[in-house]
Amino acid sequence: MPSDDYLTFADGEVRLGNKILPGEFVSLTINGDVKFDHVEQDHMSGRPTIPKGWEAVDIRLTLDLLTDDEKSNCYAKLEEINDLFKKADRRADPKIYTVTGRHLHARGIRRVIFAGLYSDEDDQSDVIRATLCFLEHLPTVVKREKQVNATTAAAGTPPV
Repeated sequence: MPSDDYLTFADGEVRLGNKILPGEFVSLTINGDVKFDHVEQDHMSGRPTIPKGWEAVDIRLTLDLLTDDEKSNCYAKLEEINDLFKKADRRADPKIYTVTGRHLHARGIRRVIFAGLYSDEDDQSDVIRATLCFLEHLPTVVKREKQVNATTAAAGTPPV
């Protein structure tokens, strides 16, 4: 896979493809949830929940975009990150990045999609906090294989 398809973390630097993202690394948050099926039952209070597997994992990378001098301000840095996000957003298929990093690998995450970008600022400093949101990429092929195996198991034939 080409080097521009990686999201990497090393020595306080974050790279998206072959581009070092501007800003100071603040945090990496990884959230995984169970997928539930909420069943409605007549004449009963409450709704029983049935676990149905796992949701795709949500990853949030937070960077502080600082104003260093007149040539490099927080707004220019945000524009640079936004261009990377919009570039991926304009494609017919979103760009899939292979991730490096022990935290992500410890959670079993290998590939992600750049799915969102949030930014906020206050009136106290010349800093913009940017949060880059990634969603774990779960290929459709794997899901379809599981569906085929479940269908053939229900029919009594050996799985594919």
